[in-house]
Amino acid sequence: MGRIISFSSGKGGTGKTVCSVNFACELASRGYKVLVFDIDINCSNVFILLKVKPESKFQKYFEGSLSLKDCILRSEYHKIDIISAGINIQRFVQFENDFNLSNLARDLKDLSKDYDYIILDYAAGITQSMMRFYDISDDIILITNPEITSLTDLYRLMKMMYINKITNKMYLIVNKVKNIDMAINLFKEVKKVSDKFTLNIDLIFLAPILFDEEKVTMSVQKRKPLIMLYPKTPIKGGFSLAVTRYLYDINVLKDEASKMLAFKKFF
Repeated sequence: MGRIISFSSGKGGTGKTVCSVNFACELASRGYKVLVFDIDINCSNVFILLKVKPESKFQKYFEGSLSLKDCILRSEYHKIDIISAGINIQRFVQFENDFNLSNLARDLKDLSKDYDYIILDYAAGITQSMMRFYDISDDIILITNPEITSLTDLYRLMKMMYINKITNKMYLIVNKVKNIDMAINLFKEVKKVSDKFTLNIDLIFLAPILFDEEKVTMSVQKRKPLIMLYPKTPIKGGFSLAVTRYLYDINVLKDEASKMLAFKKFF
């Protein structure tokens, strides 16, 4: 049974989709079988970053004419599989109800047997309809950036997950930072506020992702993940570090020498 990893953020604009796609690519580059499920029906765009043609297969799944497995698209990048909410939003919304979403959660859990990791990319924020997918997730990775609104909404998201007893352990990637010290300070601030409100959440810092607007723009335009387009940059190092720290934390990697080498390569 593969692990289901939910990527989430308190607000839009944190770079959540960019992070989830590049995290998935880093996992796949290491030989893991990965599926990225873009479940953001309001602004589905994983298919853009992974260069696949959007189709209406996901809608047909809800209509009952396709299985969830039949909805899978294949990216040319590391043979990553994708399920996309697509672009036909209005026709999809009619199927968004408790019965269909419960069935989707069940089918997704069953599909995880075919993968090492399934990455779920949600819309920003948290809704009751999405709670069931957090429930079936093995891990939750939060994405934030230095904007005060991003941090404020992140606190709300963490509180909501804690109150609903989703998990008492979360991972954090700090995106769009100018330097490493800024990321570490932001992590400490988030942890401080979390402890102040006694959320009792084990928050684990995975990595900083240094901001480079020009490279991100080029990645979107070329429809190619950042870590593949710029393999010898701090951005690639950040995602490599995030994946390495994550794999060590879940006990997939155990070699302490390799763990320290990952830190040295980044810093």
